[in-house]
Amino acid sequence: MAKILKIQGLGDESNRSFPLGILIGAGIVVLLIILLNSPLFSLRTFEVEGNERVSDEKIMKDLELSYGTNLFRYFLKHLGKSDEITVDSRLSTVDVYFRWPSKVVVEVEESETIGYVYFQGSYLCIDQKGQVADSTRDPDDDLPVIVGLNVGDFSIGQPLGTSDGERYEAVMTIGANLRKYELTRTVKEINVRNLDDILITTDRLMAHCGSMSDMGRKVNIIAELSKNPDVPEGILHMENLNEQIYIETQVEGGDPVGE
Repeated sequence: MAKILKIQGLGDESNRSFPLGILIGAGIVVLLIILLNSPLFSLRTFEVEGNERVSDEKIMKDLELSYGTNLFRYFLKHLGKSDEITVDSRLSTVDVYFRWPSKVVVEVEESETIGYVYFQGSYLCIDQKGQVADSTRDPDDDLPVIVGLNVGDFSIGQPLGTSDGERYEAVMTIGANLRKYELTRTVKEINVRNLDDILITTDRLMAHCGSMSDMGRKVNIIAELSKNPDVPEGILHMENLNEQIYIETQVEGGDPVGE
């Protein structure tokens, strides 16, 4: 009878078991391959909350997302690297939430805007931080145009480049008061060309505000008058709040009348 030779690995107990660590590692690799390629994790639903001026499509593009993107692969790619993603400068905060397996919800806050500054055929949208939030040839009719600032240069997301430091500060202060009294979409023009005769114009009133002195109270007066539908159209004089405040109207065929 022929001898049966010992086959290495079958008769040696030490070689029968496969190392557990290798098994776990292989399992993780297989799982990653499945997750990274599974259609289960393909983006199907994308929702944005809190946006008005920046579209869902623009936010999705900035986040480098598109329908069909593998969310698990995307998550690993951007894990700990969110500061490398550049989003629209009109957004002050962007929070991305994954709703596994196939949904993304984005919560944003848009920077509040003061108005537009005309510059070389375009309108620069200035936010409450004094930064250029956007550049457009078709400004939003609901925001005032700022007159009297000389623009040197600009970059989106950066402070407006201007040598008119005092006028610039005046615009920031007036803008803060317009937001405080909810007048940003009521005022049509802010003119700081002459800081001793600042003009704030609405649909019905051109307010001569004088200097920046008591500007908060002056903007409040404009706010109160704007709420009253019986206030006539005309020129509001409130250069000095310690003197008479009146509206100068034009009577057809007559002289201006102070009210």
